[in-house]
Amino acid sequence: MQKPPAMPASALLGGKIAVGASWIFGLAALALAPAGSTLHSTGFWLTVFLAGSHAVELLVYGPFLKAARATGSDYLQVFLFGIFHSSGMKSAD
Repeated sequence: MQKPPAMPASALLGGKIAVGASWIFGLAALALAPAGSTLHSTGFWLTVFLAGSHAVELLVYGPFLKAARATGSDYLQVFLFGIFHSSGMKSAD
């Protein structure tokens, strides 16, 4: 049975804050900055990077998520925060 990597609770919280702030910054820059500006481009590429890298994590860690009987909420959490900063999933015995 596959198990998630061990991470201390402080790393999970700190990582969620950092990744969440990155999403907020990227989406805000994309939505609020004038098109063509450096800030707008930065927001676009940051959002693309976060979405792309976390989508790849969903593919790579799919067997773990399935073994852990992940719910839709778990999949959304992995997409938003990445597998290493997700919490609450327990491996089924």
